[in-house]
Amino acid sequence: MRFWVVLFCWLLASCQVYKDVTVESVRQLEFQEIGAQGVEGTLKVTINNPNRFSVELTDADIDLSLQGRKVARVRLAEHLLVPKQSKNEHLLKIKGTEANFEAALSSGFAILFAEEVLIGGEGYVEGKALKISKKLPIKFEKPIKKSDLKKKKP
Repeated sequence: MRFWVVLFCWLLASCQVYKDVTVESVRQLEFQEIGAQGVEGTLKVTINNPNRFSVELTDADIDLSLQGRKVARVRLAEHLLVPKQSKNEHLLKIKGTEANFEAALSSGFAILFAEEVLIGGEGYVEGKALKISKKLPIKFEKPIKKSDLKKKKP
């Protein structure tokens, strides 16, 4: 019996049942609301899930920056199900309460004269699969076209 348990554990470990889900690219940031209550918006990202099972993103805590300046600390506003063995673009709904308006304003002036906007984020994303939760660190800094940084019109 002990032999079978050891063999099963070894096989499970050697197969690498879980592979990290990665954010491949960030393509668009759109703000629905920026105000005293905080920020709300969407982030269009390409997520790669190499696993043989779906992964549900349940939470995130990310310091969001524009042109190298932290403008807000955002969380995931809604859960997102990432299909198994997929590499697709997803719209992440984000919400934040800690907005740095001074940094946002100075970034706004820099954005006026730039062709591209440098968007960055650092923090973690939490996912759940097969009843197991895991926090993954996330760090990105990507240039996006100025046209892909939007404020939704009312």
